[in-house]
Amino acid sequence: MSEKKLLNEISSDGQNLKYFYILTAIYIAGMITSLTVAARLFPFHIPMTNFTILLTGGTWTIPLSFFIQDITTEVYGYSKSRQLVQMSVIILIFYVLYMKCITYLPTPGVSNIDASYNTVFNSLPRHLFALLAAIFIGNLVNDYIISKLKNKFGGKYLPLRFITATAIGEAVLQLVGTSVAWFGNLSFTTQILPFVIFSYLYKVAFEAIMTPVNVYVCKKLKKSEGIDVYDVNINYNPFSFGSKK
Repeated sequence: MSEKKLLNEISSDGQNLKYFYILTAIYIAGMITSLTVAARLFPFHIPMTNFTILLTGGTWTIPLSFFIQDITTEVYGYSKSRQLVQMSVIILIFYVLYMKCITYLPTPGVSNIDASYNTVFNSLPRHLFALLAAIFIGNLVNDYIISKLKNKFGGKYLPLRFITATAIGEAVLQLVGTSVAWFGNLSFTTQILPFVIFSYLYKVAFEAIMTPVNVYVCKKLKKSEGIDVYDVNINYNPFSFGSKK
């Protein structure tokens, strides 16, 4: 580890990180997309079975968040990944508040546009709350596990660390996020639970398939940025601000 830069030796705030904010932009775009289409339910027939379950529009985009956070935590450390989450939370809240305000503006009354917008945007606050709960619990659990296992294994077994963290983090995210978003509107046993199980298996499978890409990107970023952060003596509190706390 002597050739690697420890967290306490890196001034992330003053460092010229070439790719961290690109990852942040992709992450936030994915979160906004997932939130906007979260209320759009559609029936999905599971191939080679007789089962049809309800999925949401965000089912296919949420795995991107774990993909980005795995890379961020592995390369830049837990604190920078937490910073990524905190920035996304601020932007998501602003996005929902603005969209909610839009629904109160007067309309020309020549079409049904007002009703269509209200249908989409009136559900955003609840889904925002569900997404924020899922992010702070599920995604940061994922980051915590990656960070701790990196120290424990001395940076080895990267594919195993990614898949293990996703398997645990996704379980928490699905149970929390889906329950908060849909409890009371959908049947837990016949609609929510099948959705949770399918989404969990799909997202863990996605992580396993994308692990070679994850590993490749991490190696390239470490070389390009000139860093490989090990989290030493840091605060894992998700509400702590600053890259070195």
